[in-house]
Amino acid sequence: MKSILTLLLPCLLVGCGNVTTDSVNKQDQPLTIQEWKQLDVAEKYEPETFDRLKLNDPKLSQDKHWDQLMRRVVVPERRKDIPTPY
Repeated sequence: MKSILTLLLPCLLVGCGNVTTDSVNKQDQPLTIQEWKQLDVAEKYEPETFDRLKLNDPKLSQDKHWDQLMRRVVVPERRKDIPTPY
């Protein structure tokens, strides 16, 4: 039993190493509008993703510029990604 644990423990430690680091680094990276358009729908409209867009362009921290981006880019893209029958 002890030998199994001795073999299993290093495998578990090595296997778990990079998962959290990659996801944390990804969330800290600025995101361009073109990169945003390529994301999966599930990830595209999360608040964290919008924060990454704001990191790419400091002007987007101003409400005026953010509202323009929402009207010109995000809303039309959402209509394509998630169509709603009116």
